[in-house]
Amino acid sequence: MKKLSEDLIKTVQKLIDSGKGDSKRLHEIFNVLKQGTPLYISDYKYLQSLTKAIEEQKQISEFEKDKSKNKKQNKKSETIKKSEKIQSKGDSALKILKNRLAAGEITIEEFQALKKVLKET
Repeated sequence: MKKLSEDLIKTVQKLIDSGKGDSKRLHEIFNVLKQGTPLYISDYKYLQSLTKAIEEQKQISEFEKDKSKNKKQNKKSETIKKSEKIQSKGDSALKILKNRLAAGEITIEEFQALKKVLKET
């Protein structure tokens, strides 16, 4: 029973420190617990409702953080995909240039000039 009382005192102190709930009522509950006096059921239920609300708020906050983190990861992934797509287009264009050079359709000078243009874009 003493452990439960100590846990309740810690819980009430955390609630007071966090600024959640009715400060005056929480201080009264804190004093009652410190004196070792039994807590009214209504006060106990009040503490339960506050701690439940805080726990739910934490879960929502964590969910929002995860959601934000996932959005950032998705944006990063999209950026990488776009970069790879652009790079693959550049690689494809370079392959076409090499094929045209090998087929004798363009000169080495034309190939080098076009390759330079591709690398700049």
